[in-house]
Amino acid sequence: MPVKYRPSGATAWRDGRTENISRSGVLFRTDQPISPKTRIEFLIALPEEVGGRADAVICLGRVVRTEPPKLDDPRPAVAATIAGYRTPNSLNHTDPQTTDPRRI
Repeated sequence: MPVKYRPSGATAWRDGRTENISRSGVLFRTDQPISPKTRIEFLIALPEEVGGRADAVICLGRVVRTEPPKLDDPRPAVAATIAGYRTPNSLNHTDPQTTDPRRI
């Protein structure tokens, strides 16, 4: 799935493509990787099959590692936690395990 991301506080969004996503984190490929420990915001459009309707999720997290390009994709990967999220018309949600500053 496409993903838009930016370092927290930045105004310009960057483009990427998710490779793997779970409840606690996301791995995405991009031409503009960012350094580990950087706090980020990312925007993922959920397919209707997942959310019951087409909607976007705005996530907050922190980069935990980067990975080198693969043979079939020349872009490096960024792995980030999902410390909290919200939809444009909902309250914020946070996971106590991932909002612990020792984990993000």
